[in-house]
Amino acid sequence: MIIDGSYGEGGGQILRTAVALSAITGVEVEIYNIRAKRRNPGLRPQHLWGIKLLARMSSARVEGARVGSTRIKFSPGALRGGTYEVDVGTAGSITLILQTTLFPAIFADSPIILRLRGGTDVPFSPPIDYYRFVLQPFMNEMGASVEINVMERGYYPRGGGVVEVLVEPSKLKPLHILERGAFVEKEAHLNMRNLPMHVVERMREKLKGFKMVEDIASGPSTGCGLVLLARYKNTIIAGDHLCRRGLPAERVAYSALEKFHREMQSKATVDVNMGDHLIPFGFLAGEAAYVVREITGHIHTNAWVVQQFGGRVEIKENTICIHA
Repeated sequence: MIIDGSYGEGGGQILRTAVALSAITGVEVEIYNIRAKRRNPGLRPQHLWGIKLLARMSSARVEGARVGSTRIKFSPGALRGGTYEVDVGTAGSITLILQTTLFPAIFADSPIILRLRGGTDVPFSPPIDYYRFVLQPFMNEMGASVEINVMERGYYPRGGGVVEVLVEPSKLKPLHILERGAFVEKEAHLNMRNLPMHVVERMREKLKGFKMVEDIASGPSTGCGLVLLARYKNTIIAGDHLCRRGLPAERVAYSALEKFHREMQSKATVDVNMGDHLIPFGFLAGEAAYVVREITGHIHTNAWVVQQFGGRVEIKENTICIHA
């Protein structure tokens, strides 16, 4: 199968989803024009680490796996269980590596342990707490046995984060979330390393009404982040924001609240980030249906990639229906 990496947004998501589905289905895939619409086209280190890790997991032959390459060929073998370790160095995104490797691990012949070192909470990628407290529950609901544990936080630019993921072979089942169900509670997951406590105190002031879940300690790198989520009977909806130098703590909380309230005030049954994450899972489960606040470029892109592998994705207004 040949896939044009410049489709839609022309970013790294096409690459991540395509090689993951290749490893699961056993279909050889060649991707060209990789990240063609980005400022620095071609493979970056974090993309390369994800491909190399997946190649080890699936005994794949890979051509073109080097930084800057705009074309690769991925020829998978069988997905094998075992323990796999990767140190991406500095603050390379751990969650972007998991976008490539997490759902293939579900289809391995025996349990997989992934030990990943790099950035847990870094710009331009989902924070690890979004994966722990939002994505993981959805995966578990679909029948996957997945456990994500944070051993250490890693922020930009130093990194040093450590994450261990335990995955048991599982059979995915369809997911239908067309109504949120009754409201349960709101949670604020706040993490911080090596910053003064007044940062946390100022955020708390803006987050009254949330159940606070805090991870505060010293560590190898300095930073903080916030994931806000609302639990309903049938779903979880979230918004997040990272701290950065020069951005007041109140502004971090306000920005996360802004994202969170946009989702809450809509009729969505999953937030926009989960809307694209669930597309390949729905395809592999055979069926899924849910409602999003808006149809983003990432959603269109993941839908297109899944369709290259024979899936059907129907988008009507803001409802997404996925079929194998």
